[in-house]
Amino acid sequence: MQMNHEPDTPGRRLPGIAVWQSLLQACPILAAAAAILFVRAVLGFQFPVPWPDETGFVAPAFDFARHGTFFDPGLNPDRVVMWMPPGYMLLLAGVFRVFGYSFALARWVSALLCLTSLGLCAWLAWRLTAGWARVIAAWGLGLAFLSPYMLIDANLARMDMLAACIVLLALACAAAGRLLIAVSLVAAGMTVHFNVGYFAVPLALALADAAYHRRLNRPDGIDALAAAFACLALALYAMHVLRNFPGFQADMAFQFKAKQFYGQNDPAHPLWPVLGGAALAALAFWRWRRFDGAAVCAAFGAAFIVMAHNGHEIWYDFGQPLGFALIAVALLAEPAMPWRFVSAGAAIVFAAVMATRITPAMQPLLPTRAMIHRNIVAPAEIAKVRAFIATLKPGQTVAFGWTGMELFFLNDLDRVGARWTIIPHSVTQFFPVRTYDWRVVCDSSDWPAFLFPFDLNHQRQGRDTGCTVFPGDTMTKP
Repeated sequence: MQMNHEPDTPGRRLPGIAVWQSLLQACPILAAAAAILFVRAVLGFQFPVPWPDETGFVAPAFDFARHGTFFDPGLNPDRVVMWMPPGYMLLLAGVFRVFGYSFALARWVSALLCLTSLGLCAWLAWRLTAGWARVIAAWGLGLAFLSPYMLIDANLARMDMLAACIVLLALACAAAGRLLIAVSLVAAGMTVHFNVGYFAVPLALALADAAYHRRLNRPDGIDALAAAFACLALALYAMHVLRNFPGFQADMAFQFKAKQFYGQNDPAHPLWPVLGGAALAALAFWRWRRFDGAAVCAAFGAAFIVMAHNGHEIWYDFGQPLGFALIAVALLAEPAMPWRFVSAGAAIVFAAVMATRITPAMQPLLPTRAMIHRNIVAPAEIAKVRAFIATLKPGQTVAFGWTGMELFFLNDLDRVGARWTIIPHSVTQFFPVRTYDWRVVCDSSDWPAFLFPFDLNHQRQGRDTGCTVFPGDTMTKP
């Protein structure tokens, strides 16, 4: 596969121009990397606040690392929760096994995965473009990674950054002509998140195109190893599903019902970005004339946009600016394309709009200058709760509010044999509610008020007093 590495203008470039181009290429990538590290190292647990979703991933990973099982009675007292594939939890469990457990470490994993994704995108821009087109591509990608939606996922213990990293690695392999490895990565990625399935469509088209034009390379040892890994991952997940099939059916029904709640008229996720992305991607296909390199990059960009639209959650909204940035890279990759800078500029404008379009769910989570100087809960309050947990007897249960705060104390609870719990019966079933021995309520003005009705554990005390311990049968008024 031929790639464009020629300068945009004929003749010899002056050394000074090359230096300026290199600096301009590096600036947005380095700025995005610095922002990712700043959010993780400085904002810590402020952006975002500890989130209930994180418990659904980190707690099973902790249990697998310590006890060799994904079953956590805090999430469901009856069975393993099956609402997501376990690939991300396995990764976290391995990290906890090697480095020990901490909530901060779980979030660092996402930050490092986001940095890896940024590096893969920078490599794609370098491979597919040249000259000033490469500079523009780098700025489009930098803009996508500076989006608050990307930065919030880079500091959240969820599977989104692992799934994105796998997808972008598959795209890099496809751009390098290693389609079979790319297919294996996407197949294995289905054990991390079902959303990875969106990217099977462009790869299937690329495979069909390569086979039709007899450009599909003969499989080698690395292809075979990648395919074997994907088959093993899928087989293990299939065994996990069959072993817990009733729970899988129940949790998938819960997931589909939750998505149907938004419908197709969700004002926070309109259809026009999908149509705009499809039109720009089609333009890249029309000029590229073959389904490899830039065309696959454009198709992956369109898949990111569709994924975000159908996801209906702020955690997936990083896909829209990233998708348009990838389409811009694809449009810039063809030197002979008329008006390529204009069409790529349109894609980058779309990326900028989606990167800065603040939805009602994101608005109360946005970082402020005050967050730099405070903690979500003071360290002294965390220490106070740890001292309380040390007095518990084995088997006693503690409900935390805000849900997500229990992740600070998993080590402490495991050490004394106590258990954390939620008030609903499980994360996918609200009733019957559970009983518990103690309730720890942690107050902070940073908790988003729109989530209070969904967290039965939390009743605001009306002040930022840190954490307060109540007997299990004590209900306080907000």
